[in-house]
Amino acid sequence: MPTSRSHLRVILLAVAALALAAPVAAQAQAEPPEYGPVGKAQHRDILIASDMWSTTPGIMGISLNFTNIIGAANLDTSKDANQTYEAARAAVLEAGGAWNDNVECVAHEKWQTKPWAFTTTIGAAQYQDAWGAQFTQTNMSVVQVQFSWPPRPSTLDGSDFAVTLNTGEVISNVSNASVGPNFEYNEGTTVVLNDNRLGNRLPKSDPKAIYPVSVKIIEDKVYGTPLQLVGPRGRLVSALGMTGTNDRTPYDTQSSDPTKWTGPRMIAAKLTHMSTKGEGGPLILGGGLLPNSGIAIFGKANAQYRVRIATIGGAFSPDGLRAMYPNEYRKFFQLVARSQSGELVPIIEANHTYLIDGEPLTVVGIADRTTKARPKQFNQCLQDDSENQIDIVLKGSEAAMRKLIEVKIPAQGNGYQPLYNDGGPGATPTPGQTYTAPGPRQTMNLINGLDNPLQTTFVRLKKFAPSGLNR
Repeated sequence: MPTSRSHLRVILLAVAALALAAPVAAQAQAEPPEYGPVGKAQHRDILIASDMWSTTPGIMGISLNFTNIIGAANLDTSKDANQTYEAARAAVLEAGGAWNDNVECVAHEKWQTKPWAFTTTIGAAQYQDAWGAQFTQTNMSVVQVQFSWPPRPSTLDGSDFAVTLNTGEVISNVSNASVGPNFEYNEGTTVVLNDNRLGNRLPKSDPKAIYPVSVKIIEDKVYGTPLQLVGPRGRLVSALGMTGTNDRTPYDTQSSDPTKWTGPRMIAAKLTHMSTKGEGGPLILGGGLLPNSGIAIFGKANAQYRVRIATIGGAFSPDGLRAMYPNEYRKFFQLVARSQSGELVPIIEANHTYLIDGEPLTVVGIADRTTKARPKQFNQCLQDDSENQIDIVLKGSEAAMRKLIEVKIPAQGNGYQPLYNDGGPGATPTPGQTYTAPGPRQTMNLINGLDNPLQTTFVRLKKFAPSGLNR
């Protein structure tokens, strides 16, 4: 499978189908269908130093991320399709996606060589190539379910989830579910649900608005493989009955108060020593996107610590389409330390050494999103993995790091800018089109993982049967 960002968007927003699990003998279901390469790779039980966000298992939150742009019926980004620039652009706009008209890093007639520079919309053909021919829904939405512990990949099916909409309708046969963009082995707490019944683009004030208000983990009556979460030292726990709630839609009418914006936001943030344990993932998924760790981007001498942020409502992007560059800390984030006297010290600039009670602390930059690149390569052709983690890379003394208490997204004013998800407007929004909202101004307390990084490892490998997945 090609390793363009268009296919990585499939990984990031697509999910594994109900048919992933092997049917049990007591049930009369058909054999699971043949899976595409991404479906197979995403459901192998490999978690290495995977982040946890709490000492207890549960659903931290759910969100409607965006609608309509997964599996666009008339878009085909494959080179063999020879779809023209004009036809592709029209198909994206028809699906409600954003299209960058101002791309200069690749000729427009060669748009298929770098489709991620132009759009985040995924064609139906590419979705099926990645996941399997059985994935026939088009124009799907994404609902995110954020767990505190990573799900066991081989137990993750659409039939594990019941989504209750604001209308009262309950959807218990969600088309697809997987860890999506979080294909690296040290990630995995985010699940994305794909289905074309999960939401629309109307504000909450409209009586026809549709958005999820709760997600519950239910008994898997389709395949008999109940969802499990992986805890400390690989301990398995049942997720049955866990519930998450939501009262937002990214298509709501936005307040003038940035703290009330309904776009993507932080749901957790953790300070740890820098490590490459679990960095990397299945070869089919990482081409052009790895390595992207702090050490790969900035070198071991500079990448000594990291603040890893987990997002809900989608991955962070400056406009919804382009990557966040390694040097853009100042535009979007602000760490805060507390001195021994109680003084709050904002860490505003990157590559500036702050002394906290005489101890040095420097923000080096942003990692876990792109591969290493020179500043002249910072343009729309730079690939972003669009996952739900982002690292702020630090160097300095451990004593200084222990003074850090929170991370902020100012979102507006004093040179700060808001963040968007993949449903955002891009660089050249189409007049009259409805895009997702910017993320809010926000402050998140840091989990101190310097002594206990809150990570888990679980590896159980099985071969795939020729007819499908054998778990």
